[in-house]
Amino acid sequence: MDVSTNPTTSQANETENQYPEVRIHQNPQTRNVHDGNQTEHRPPHNWRTSIKKDEKLNICRIYYIAGFFLLPFFWLVNFVWHYNDAYLAEPFEEQPQFQRYVLRSGIGFIFWSVLLIGWVFYFQTQRNYYNWDYLTFNFPTGSS
Repeated sequence: MDVSTNPTTSQANETENQYPEVRIHQNPQTRNVHDGNQTEHRPPHNWRTSIKKDEKLNICRIYYIAGFFLLPFFWLVNFVWHYNDAYLAEPFEEQPQFQRYVLRSGIGFIFWSVLLIGWVFYFQTQRNYYNWDYLTFNFPTGSS
């Protein structure tokens, strides 16, 4: 028996009580640019944020300095957030400083990541040899 040929009462009610179509705009600030027959939807200039470049540079500098307090996650965030402004944006006055902070943040994050992963690997493989089990919160049974 084919369901599409014999609709149930719930299917019949769904076709009778249809709601009007609702359109959701994800970015209400988009504007239309008309080029001949084609319509292109482009966001307004600087749509991600309305922060000025000198304020962004100050935030970038603060995140760069925060990374030195054994918080390399700040360097990762700094690199990801400000990469576009440092390397992909049109040239502006503060861009060399942006590039310096972003590049150093990326290098610092990679350095700390390699150091941390190396320490975890060394600790896990040598904990039994050096009797480092007292440094852990859980006491594994067995040996490595």
